Amino acid sequence: MSSKRLIVYFVSLMLLSIGVWQVIAQETTQEPPSEATAEPTDEPTPTVISVTSSEPRRVTRGQEIILSIFGANFTPNTTVRLIGFGLLETTLVNSGALTAKVPGTVTTNEYQIEVSDPANGTVRSPDTLRVVAPAATQPPQPTAAPPLDPPTAIPGEPSLVVRNYSTNPSSVTPGGGVTLTLEIVNQGNRTAQGGSVAVESGGSFVPASGQALATLPDIGPGASTTVTLAAVAALSAAEGPNSISVTMAYRDFEGQTYTSTGSLTVNVQKVDEASQVTLARYLVNPNPALPGEPVTVTVLVINSGNETASQVLLQMSAGADGILLAGPQGDSFPLGDIAPGGSAGFDMPLIVGAAAKAGPQPQAFTLTYLQNGESKQVTGSMTIEIAKTEIPAPVLLLESYDIGANVLKPGDQFKLTMNLQNVGTADATDLLITFGTVESSGGGDDNDNTDDGNPSTTSTTPSTTFAPLGAGGTIYVGTIAADREIVTLEQDFIVNGSVSSGIYSLPITLRYKKPDGSAGQDSLRASVVVLAPPRLRIELQSPLPEEVNVGEPLPIALDIINVGKKDVDLTFANFEVENAEILDGAETFLGTLKTTEDTSVAATIMPNDEGPVKVRVIFNYLDELNQEQVITEDYEIQALLPPPPPEEEFPLIPDINVPPPEEEPDNSALLGRLLLGLLGLGS
Repeated sequence: MSSKRLIVYFVSLMLLSIGVWQVIAQETTQEPPSEATAEPTDEPTPTVISVTSSEPRRVTRGQEIILSIFGANFTPNTTVRLIGFGLLETTLVNSGALTAKVPGTVTTNEYQIEVSDPANGTVRSPDTLRVVAPAATQPPQPTAAPPLDPPTAIPGEPSLVVRNYSTNPSSVTPGGGVTLTLEIVNQGNRTAQGGSVAVESGGSFVPASGQALATLPDIGPGASTTVTLAAVAALSAAEGPNSISVTMAYRDFEGQTYTSTGSLTVNVQKVDEASQVTLARYLVNPNPALPGEPVTVTVLVINSGNETASQVLLQMSAGADGILLAGPQGDSFPLGDIAPGGSAGFDMPLIVGAAAKAGPQPQAFTLTYLQNGESKQVTGSMTIEIAKTEIPAPVLLLESYDIGANVLKPGDQFKLTMNLQNVGTADATDLLITFGTVESSGGGDDNDNTDDGNPSTTSTTPSTTFAPLGAGGTIYVGTIAADREIVTLEQDFIVNGSVSSGIYSLPITLRYKKPDGSAGQDSLRASVVVLAPPRLRIELQSPLPEEVNVGEPLPIALDIINVGKKDVDLTFANFEVENAEILDGAETFLGTLKTTEDTSVAATIMPNDEGPVKVRVIFNYLDELNQEQVITEDYEIQALLPPPPPEEEFPLIPDINVPPPEEEPDNSALLGRLLLGLLGLGS
């Protein structure tokens, strides 16, 4: 074998080995096939909900509406949400229809409608819900809205039935009323709109109070509402359970109308037949009525029982408390027979008693009638408003008065000037004014006799604080005309010297005759303030000199003694001077000075210039009316210049320890010698 063939042989062998090893390595890296291969199974295709449309598309804010959603594959777990507002109360009608309650609190906006199901996914309706604001009082001119696509009609219809009901009361009597509470549910698949429910006529029950029917709100599929109706049992209703039929009328969104009926059962109780006669209402003309004048009372009597009341008679009571007297037709008025539920009205001409008091007054009456041959009687009372009759009478007032001072002291004399005014509607005649308290006994005035023949007597109690001067305390005035005539009177008085401080009333008694001749008496009061000053004895401890030198200090001291019977609330004592100055003691606090006790004040003054020096001491205190008062004491002395010092009678003895003063040279002699030397005359 040649070398070339040998080389080719070895190369081929090597390549074959490499390929075998690659195949082995590839087989070792591959995962071994599983022993059992699972056969494919048929999984169910998931159901997906879908929404084709929803209605309505436009609502007004503030109104609660039912939103209807149409599609497929809906379940009881399917929910509806307004994106931007939240979840809505959702009701499943069937697998192809849902209803959702949109509350009136939804704000103005355009909302997308999202329908979700935990198992079948979430989709959105192709239609939106637009909530708009309510129209204004004067809305702008409407603009043409773009036409909306008509909703896809789903076959079906609304169906209203009475699911539950209750009655109040549970049992009624013939002629009695009952309130029916109905729960109405929509079992159809469309919203019941514009519905109403009414009690059918022709049965044992009729609508009460004119309530012919009750309106129903829009009721969506599966939704319900509650409504109340009032009915009255007929008098002919049979005892036991009675049926009440109600009719419900409604329509759907396409305008198709529907009706349905329901039947309720109410138990009617058996009652005994009896008449029930009452006075339902009355009217008085004129109102208020005038004493002694005619009056017409219009009455309405009804029979609310279930038996005829025969020979009904109304009679006004004319006892001691009766205010209405018999008129031209007497005080008894026959009404005839009144059937059950019937009434009888008539006018009664009467006369108001002259002694009737003003204001609302009771008037009793009696209703008598026959029931099955047996006499019955009903008593009652009506209220008659009696007008207030104004009797002319004088009214005297103390219009104003003056005593000449604000405050009086015990023992002061003063003149009372007073103005009397008649603000009444009649003159006051024979007016007599007494300054004191007057009491009458026996009735009438001084000139009249009592019923037993004894004349009336009067006693006067004068004031113990103020005594009249110059007269006996009685003044005859005469007549004060009505309509605000004013009379001015004067009287002198003196204050009792022993009274204490206080505010006293001066009694003024007015006696006069009224227009009807009867006696009138008024008591007036004039308030007077009396202040009794404290009884203090103020003395100098040492008499003041008549003269004092200017610049010399002068002490002044005073003793204050309470000689009265009451404590004195002293506050401060102050010194005031003219042509001098106060060195000390200008103000001193004193405090309460009890009776029989004493205190003192002192000050030092110094005259400034020659002339009179005036000193005033002011004692401040609180009177018994807690007001600031003062007591002053004035003194005066003469200030003189001090005398000059006396002349020396003996020469002064020089002090030997003091050197004599140096003598100044005589410059005049030196100047003379110099002049003579210049002239050549000197030596």
